[in-house]
Amino acid sequence: MGFAVNFAFMLPVMMLTFGCTFLVVARFGSREARHWALGFLSAAVAFAVPMLFSHAPIPLQAMSAEALFLLAFYGYSGALLARFRRPPSIRLRAIFCAVAYAGLAYAVLVLQSLPAELMLSDIACSALLIFAIGACVHEARQPIDRILLGVASLIVVETIVRNVVLLAVFAPEGGLESFGDSTYAFVMQAGASVIALLFALSALAATTLDTVAQYRDAAERDSLTGLLNRRGFEEAARRLRVRGALHGAVILCDIDHFKRINDLMGHAAGDAVIAGLADLLRQRLPAGAFAARFGGEEFVAFVPGATLADGGKFANAIRLAFSAADRTEVAGVGKITASFGVAAVASGDPSLSDNIGRADAALYAAKDAGRNRVMLEGTPAREAPAIHVAS
Repeated sequence: MGFAVNFAFMLPVMMLTFGCTFLVVARFGSREARHWALGFLSAAVAFAVPMLFSHAPIPLQAMSAEALFLLAFYGYSGALLARFRRPPSIRLRAIFCAVAYAGLAYAVLVLQSLPAELMLSDIACSALLIFAIGACVHEARQPIDRILLGVASLIVVETIVRNVVLLAVFAPEGGLESFGDSTYAFVMQAGASVIALLFALSALAATTLDTVAQYRDAAERDSLTGLLNRRGFEEAARRLRVRGALHGAVILCDIDHFKRINDLMGHAAGDAVIAGLADLLRQRLPAGAFAARFGGEEFVAFVPGATLADGGKFANAIRLAFSAADRTEVAGVGKITASFGVAAVASGDPSLSDNIGRADAALYAAKDAGRNRVMLEGTPAREAPAIHVAS
């Protein structure tokens, strides 16, 4: 059958192309790209077995191809589990593949039944995918993730339908040698070509989007603290402004007498103090808020929906916690404190930089007033009420 021959050439080339592409993507740090590469490269060789080993005995061809197909779906299931950060279940999946391969060996070498071999192979490969889909389905929150799991589910459905219909109606007659010219082979290769292309494209799109997001996140984060940098803060504010949600309180803070810490204890101790303040901001930020290290020992945070008074209370809580923290690594410099300036942000404000400028002016007022305090914007700036803790 001419069409089947064409598919026989097309599938290995297509799988090889995607497998090599995933190997390239894996070099950029993608978690699941190596698993996808294993899957598609194994499938490429599996589909090419009849051409690469055409002079080998048919049972040897069948057992080689089935081993590679199991390895391919082991890779696919591993890629899905890695993508959604689910337990890899390496031993469980490997044991399943070994048991399935033993069953396939019995079908090929003892029963010499092509229908039994094909059905066992399809069931085993589908089971690997079903296991991964079941483990990941509740973790699919992004559209591309739902598409990927949807195409994986389509592979399972297609396999079930094909086995029910084709093995019942179009099961190839004769031995294993007749498979290449059978209607079953043509329909299987045609369906596999279309669905494999969809599967590969959705997997590549998902992995590429992850890689791009990973590098974009690295470009927008401060390496020392893990908080946003100035660029990341501006991008987060831009997204809020687009949604019309840029109203709340902006808080600027600066570690008091920071140069003294570096001079007396060294830059490593100074970095530890900076990281400590960043951790406090990260732990105590309310939902939806974000913070950034603007440079050196200066930080900025935005609390959506907060009033000026709310921002002052939040800043005061951070100030108290920071000054009370254990600083054994810089015990030689005495108590370490920070000063804060707070400004309100309204949806109609032309630019967040204007609000940051007002918070900066309040911060300078806190420094001038003796440091270790929170000042709210105004002319003149006023000190925020202290937080009183009931005994």
